[in-house]
Amino acid sequence: MSATEQQKLNDFIAQQRQQSCFTGFPLEGKRVIDMSSVVAAPYCAALLGDAGAEVIKIENPMAPDALRGWGTHAETGIEPYHAYIGRNKLPITLNLKSEAGKQAFLDLIESADVLIENMRLGVMDRLGLDHDSLLKLNPGLVIGKVSGYGMTGPHAHQPGFGTLAEAYSGFSFLNGYEDTGPTSPPIALADLTTGIHLAYAVSLALHQSKRGESGGQVVDISLYEPLFGYLGGEFISYQLTGEIPQPIGNELRAAAPRNNYQTSDGLWVAMSCSNQKTWERLAEVMGQPQLIRDPRFKTNNDRIQADSRVALNAIIKAWMLEKTNQQALDLFRKEGITAGPIMSMKEIDEDPHYEERGSIVSMQDPASGVTIKMPDVPFRMGDNSAANKKSKMRFPGLPMGSANQVVYRDLLGYSPEQINQLG
Repeated sequence: MSATEQQKLNDFIAQQRQQSCFTGFPLEGKRVIDMSSVVAAPYCAALLGDAGAEVIKIENPMAPDALRGWGTHAETGIEPYHAYIGRNKLPITLNLKSEAGKQAFLDLIESADVLIENMRLGVMDRLGLDHDSLLKLNPGLVIGKVSGYGMTGPHAHQPGFGTLAEAYSGFSFLNGYEDTGPTSPPIALADLTTGIHLAYAVSLALHQSKRGESGGQVVDISLYEPLFGYLGGEFISYQLTGEIPQPIGNELRAAAPRNNYQTSDGLWVAMSCSNQKTWERLAEVMGQPQLIRDPRFKTNNDRIQADSRVALNAIIKAWMLEKTNQQALDLFRKEGITAGPIMSMKEIDEDPHYEERGSIVSMQDPASGVTIKMPDVPFRMGDNSAANKKSKMRFPGLPMGSANQVVYRDLLGYSPEQINQLG
C-alpha cells in the first residue's frame, strides 16, 4: 500500500471514529478488542460493532487472519468473507510475543469493555495474558472466549473447527439424505451460530455490569453447543423412544408434507404444510380432495410414516411438474398454503422486497473504491423503519493494519517511535 493510499485510509478511519452516527445505539461508547480469527468469534465482534461498539481488530503481522484469503476477487482484491465479517472494525497489527506488542495489548485492555478471543486453551496463559491477569488489570472487562469444545471437559484442549463442531453437535448426522450419509452444511453454520450466541451472552454480561450485578467475567462458549441446542426436540425424542433420528433430506420428522419441489420451468418451490388445515387446502388446490380421507394421509401421524411420505411426495411432485413456478406460487398464495420460491443469489440481488425493506446495504470499499453490497442488519427497532435501525454497518472489512496510526496515535497517544517499535 502506497503512502497516499494509507493516508487516505487514515483520514477515512479518523472520520469514522469522529462521527456520532451511533448516538442512541445500544452499545454506544463500548470498546471491543477483537483478537480472534476466522469466523465464530470475529462474527460476534462484528455484531457488537453493528450495535454501536467501537471494535479494534488485532492481527499478527506475520500471520494475518485466515479469513482474508477466502475467495479473494482477482480484479479488485476484495476479500468477500472478510469484507462482511470484518465490517465496522479498526484493524491493527500487534505481535504479542514482543514486549512492546504485549504492552500495547495491555494498554488496549485497560481502555476496553470487551475482549473477544479464540486462542487454543493455554496459549493466553503462556503469553502471560491469562484471563485472571486481564481481569485484575481491568476488573470490569467482559471476556468472550470461543473454543471448539469449551474450557472444561475431556476435549477442552482439542483444536476446534466449525466442520468438526457440526459433526460433534449431531447436526451433520441428521443433515442430508439416508442414502448419502452425514452431510456438512455449505456455509460456516456452527461458527456463525456461535458468533450470534456469544454476542447475545456478551450483551447480557454488559447489561449485568451496568446494573451493578457483576463486574468483569468470562463468557465460555464452545462451537458445538449452540448447534446442539437447536436439536433439542430430536434429542428429547431419542430419550423417550430410544430411536436414533436418521437423515431425512428436506423433510421434517414431526410434520408432513414438507419438501422442495421442482416446477415445469426448472425452478423450485419450498413448501411446508405442517398443520392439518394447510394440508387439506393443498389437497383441494391439487384437485385431489380424496387424499384428505385417504388413511395414509388422514392425520399428521399418518403422513409422517415412511411409506406415506414416499407416496405423498410422489403425488405432490407429479402435480408440481405440471405447473410453472409462478402458477404454483399464485395458487398457493391465493389459498393460504405456506410455500415460497427458492432463491439464488442472483434472484435475491434483483428482488424488489429485499430492496424496499433495506435487506441489502451498499457501501464503498475505501481501499479499492469499489461499491459492494452485503446483507444488512436483519432487524429493526423503534418505529420499524430502515432509517431507525439501532444497529448498522458503516464500512466493510479494511486492509490489515490500516488503523495502526489512528489507534496507536490517537487512542493510546503513542509517539512515532513507540509505533515503530511495534513494527
